[in-house]
Amino acid sequence: MSRRLDPWFIALLAAVGLLPFVPFAVPIVAALALAAASLPLQVRLERSMPAWLAASAITVGWTLLAALPLFALGALLAPALPRLAQAHLDVAALTKAAIGAPWIGPLLAAHQQALAAWLEQNQPSLLLQRHVAEIRVVGEHLLNLLVHALLALAILWAVLWQRAHVAHALRSSLGRVISPALAARVEHHVLRATQATIIGTVGLAAWDLLLCLPLFGLAGMPQWYAWSIAVGMLSVIPGGTGVALVLGAALLATRNHLLAGLAVLALGHVITLSGDVLVKPKLIGSAGHAPFLLVLLGIFGGLAMFGMVGLILGPVLVLSARAVVFED
Repeated sequence: MSRRLDPWFIALLAAVGLLPFVPFAVPIVAALALAAASLPLQVRLERSMPAWLAASAITVGWTLLAALPLFALGALLAPALPRLAQAHLDVAALTKAAIGAPWIGPLLAAHQQALAAWLEQNQPSLLLQRHVAEIRVVGEHLLNLLVHALLALAILWAVLWQRAHVAHALRSSLGRVISPALAARVEHHVLRATQATIIGTVGLAAWDLLLCLPLFGLAGMPQWYAWSIAVGMLSVIPGGTGVALVLGAALLATRNHLLAGLAVLALGHVITLSGDVLVKPKLIGSAGHAPFLLVLLGIFGGLAMFGMVGLILGPVLVLSARAVVFED
């Protein structure tokens, strides 16, 4: 085979060899991103402990961080679900509170009968009975998510423990296709872009958590701090914050706090959307020295092309390509 065709053959063979791993793309990419973000801490810990122990400590830390929203939601919903299944809304009281609300009150008053009929038909117990199949599907997706999370943590531990071998293998593989100098540049910029993406993701979680704390507290939500933690941690999952906000608003509605529930639903989405559109791209762009609009397009474009894995892969690809092509 001609030497000019060797790199293309190697790339084709690598692509074919990676096909069986496509169903596990999300946990693999997530594990590699977390490993890249944890690399400085891994190097520091290895000065005082074996590599396997340092990798174990970091993996346990990420595990606790990932499990935090599950524990928070479980603690919050466990006592509420039995009440929700048996709850019957006070339609008259909720209708009266709704028509007395500022700004939207006159509009709701003009449709008072329709509002009362809708509340009567959408009692919590009836909603749960109607959507048993959907709830079962959600449970299956959560189980699948748990399996992928465990796989990602296992890959994270293995990559951190054998980081020297993994880095050597990646350099050797790249060296077969491109020059050693270019391979070193690609490795450097991909590592920086991945760390910037993780910084943006963590910053988004902190934004949602800190701004939801006063909102939930003023709304009178029970265990408002736990709800804030849940929203912040679920910000890394597309639609995760929306689920938490809807559940929190529903909980307030069952306690006859309709206005507070509407405020949580509306202002909560303003907070989370502003974080997705402004805070995360700004943090990633600042860490990676990239324009805001470029990072924003990388996030949404990656999500559109690759699904959940695109939330990480999109910005990493955009920042890495920009740095290799232009900055050097």
